[in-house]
Amino acid sequence: MAQGNLTTLFASVSANPNFMRFRSLPIGQELAVHDAMEVFSCFEEVRYKREEVLYSAGSASERCVYMILEGNVSVSDLSGNVFSTLQAGDVFGLFSFLDDRQHSATVKVLDDLTLLGLSRSYFDLITLEDPRLGFQLLQFMFRLLSRMSLKLEIEYSALRHYTRSLNSLSIA
Repeated sequence: MAQGNLTTLFASVSANPNFMRFRSLPIGQELAVHDAMEVFSCFEEVRYKREEVLYSAGSASERCVYMILEGNVSVSDLSGNVFSTLQAGDVFGLFSFLDDRQHSATVKVLDDLTLLGLSRSYFDLITLEDPRLGFQLLQFMFRLLSRMSLKLEIEYSALRHYTRSLNSLSIA
C-alpha cells in the first residue's frame, strides 16, 4: 500500500471511537499501535439491538468470529439454559470460524451490542492478497484462541475445586 494511503487509513482508524474501545481491551493493549490499527481495519463493525438472537445452537455456521466492544450477550445450550454472559473483550464464534462446525450455543443480545466481526472468507482473502497482514491476523487469532483456552482451563479448575469442596462437605 502506498505511503499516502497508509497515512489516510491510520488517520481514519485512529479517529474511530470503536478503535479506542478495541485498544482499551486487554487483547488490544497487547498490540503495538500500528499493528492494532491494521488488525482493527480487517474487522467489520456490527451492531445489534437488545433481545436479538445472533445465532442458535445447532444452526449452520456463518464462519464469523466476533469480539464484543460494548454491551453483553447471553450464551445458552440447546435446552435454553444460560451458562455464560459475555461482555466487552469476550470473543465468540471462534471455533465455527476455524472449522465450520455447527454453533454449539445460542447467543442472544442482553444490551445493545457493538461487535467487531470477521468472516472466514474475508480472512482467507486477506491471507492470499496480503500475506504479511494475513500472518498478523493469524497471530491475532492464535492469541484469541489461547485466551479462550486459558479461560476454559481456569473455569474447569474452579468447577473441579467447587465439586471437591461439595464432596468433602457431604462426607463430613
